[in-house]
Amino acid sequence: MARPSPDGAEPPRIPHVAALDGLRGLAVLGVLTYHLGHLRGGYLGVDLFFVLSGYLITSLLLAEQRATGRIDLRAFWARRIRRLLPALLVVVAAVGAYAAVAARRVDLATIRADGLATLVYLANWRTIAAGTSYWDISLAPSPLQHTWSLAIEEQFYLLWP
Repeated sequence: MARPSPDGAEPPRIPHVAALDGLRGLAVLGVLTYHLGHLRGGYLGVDLFFVLSGYLITSLLLAEQRATGRIDLRAFWARRIRRLLPALLVVVAAVGAYAAVAARRVDLATIRADGLATLVYLANWRTIAAGTSYWDISLAPSPLQHTWSLAIEEQFYLLWP
């Protein structure tokens, strides 16, 4: 069931398109098989996720515009936060627990900074500022290194409407 927005109106709905679920599945398989070393170019699955997100978010915004004559940005951003932040908090807490128990002492400051950047959806900019190469497999990757793509999506949600 849809949650009402702060002003009491139902959030916009768009019809479910099963084919998009299939595309998501292909994107997941591409990314996973790439990371397992079995598929060159499987990282393009991330691009597919970005395209799907752009399509779905734009569809929601257009549906709201058609239904209400305007786009309630505060409600839009609140829905994005309610949808994404709880799972992200669990991931960052789990990484924090891991770091407290098993991480090397020398890595703690990096993991802490990565966690803070992740929580404010700036992980991609932290990676850039640190000069870290996502593709350099000789480095010990951060347990939060994958959150760069979520940061980009959130930045898109902030700028697109």
